[in-house]
Amino acid sequence: MEAFFGNWKLVGSENFEEYMRAIGWAEEVIQIGNVVTPVLSIYQDGEKLVMKLKTSLFSSEKSFVLGEEFDENFAGQKYRSVINLDGDKLVQTQKWDGKTTIQTHKIQDGKIILTLSYNDTVAVRTHEKMAD
Repeated sequence: MEAFFGNWKLVGSENFEEYMRAIGWAEEVIQIGNVVTPVLSIYQDGEKLVMKLKTSLFSSEKSFVLGEEFDENFAGQKYRSVINLDGDKLVQTQKWDGKTTIQTHKIQDGKIILTLSYNDTVAVRTHEKMAD
């Protein structure tokens, strides 16, 4: 789990615009999502894990216990989520309005590979660890 801790900068993105459209995000959110380069911070705070996403335009944070459902709000949408550790992967299941998306964080070659899946649409975002 500790391998995920730290600050990670987005360095690559494939099919993200298609993913944002598939899950129904508003056009203005899609345009922002296409141009920002977020920093993802992951750390432990007591029994909870925290994931922060920060850009020059917005920031968000989710605090959770592995395996326990929690509510989150992102890009104007409310979600019911659960995140589990599945071997060497953090797997988030997000549900809203009868829809479900899966977000998988995996460390590969020293990078976090985030795979976002909704129905037949898959996006991949690559993050490199930043110096402390």
